[in-house]
Amino acid sequence: MVALVALEPHEASIQSLTAATYPVLRLNRLRAMLGRQRANAAQGVLREVADFMSTRQRAGLPISELRPPFHGFSVGPTFVGRGFSLEQLLDAAVRSVTAFGSADEMIEEEEASAAPRHTLRTSGFLARLKRHLAGDNEDLRKRFERRLQLPGDTPEVTVDYAHERWLVQITSLPTTQRQAMNAQREAQSKLFELELARRAMDGNLVLPVLLLNEDGLNDAGTDESRAEGARMQERLVQLSKSFDTQLLHAASAEQGARLLFDLAPPSDRRFAVL
Repeated sequence: MVALVALEPHEASIQSLTAATYPVLRLNRLRAMLGRQRANAAQGVLREVADFMSTRQRAGLPISELRPPFHGFSVGPTFVGRGFSLEQLLDAAVRSVTAFGSADEMIEEEEASAAPRHTLRTSGFLARLKRHLAGDNEDLRKRFERRLQLPGDTPEVTVDYAHERWLVQITSLPTTQRQAMNAQREAQSKLFELELARRAMDGNLVLPVLLLNEDGLNDAGTDESRAEGARMQERLVQLSKSFDTQLLHAASAEQGARLLFDLAPPSDRRFAVL
């Protein structure tokens, strides 16, 4: 029986996927198979093994060299999977090895515990954007992921890109209905952070921008998914107007880099976007 699935990035997914091991069997299914008391103990063992193996993976150990800490576990064969998102990849992995697992529950648990600033789609887009705009230039790279200590009692705000008066937050359109809620939370949170910065810095001192990654409109697999992305796009157009925030549309990381490059004054345009 498959109880755990270990994932690691492969080729282009290195920027958007973190190596980790996930329990496949949820508590309700363990209780159905083992009873309440034995299920609780089994779940504790699975979590312990998953945490141990995830720690080893984060230290750089490849899947091929992973060894569980307890007897009774063995590492099975390795497969290469593809997907547009972590959700899709986990779903494919779980379906390929077991009929008892639930990728939905694995995803929800991971997102709730990690509480990341970005969705995976935005994280990958931001990494490509930084590579296109800054390359190895440290001065330009320092403009990304800037922490702003705001005056008064306003909490600290992290901005995806900051240069002179420009404060830019980056968000992405969803490619599936399951991604839509997380994408909406991300966008609204970043608009709110821009508004916090504007108020704390007396409004006229900053120029807030929301850069919208729209490559999802091309990647969405179904008409319904594309419609979900279009609805989100329209909502962000209206929200940006309400927050008096400039909205920039980028169909790719290359185009996003050019848009950020054009925000800088002419005297600062010393580096070509590749």
